[in-house]
Amino acid sequence: MKKSTILFMGILLGSIFISPHLFSHSYLLLDEDPAGVEQAISEVKVFPNPSDGRFKLTFEYAGNENVKAKVFDITGKQVKDISEDLVKSERSVTASVDLESPSSGIYFIRIEYGKSILTKKIIVR
Repeated sequence: MKKSTILFMGILLGSIFISPHLFSHSYLLLDEDPAGVEQAISEVKVFPNPSDGRFKLTFEYAGNENVKAKVFDITGKQVKDISEDLVKSERSVTASVDLESPSSGIYFIRIEYGKSILTKKIIVR
């Protein structure tokens, strides 16, 4: 087989086994509330990245809907629910997160608000 065929098949198989809901991604997601006013999450920052399992999450959010956040490992297994750690001020949300002795690798922070989902990647050394 040619290298390009093998690469294509690997990408195709990889996309079949990875949940599309976990890896939905966008820097800025817009949603409309019932009154028609746009709500958005923007300026999402995770730092330090890479980290040792302790990091800070911040983002701007002007909406009124409840915000949830969870951390998943590369296999899609939930590692931690950080929804209770989120501190919302007038236009922003912050959280200090400690994954408590995580394995090295890639993790994903999934932020849910209303019907929208945003995913941010973090690397743990």
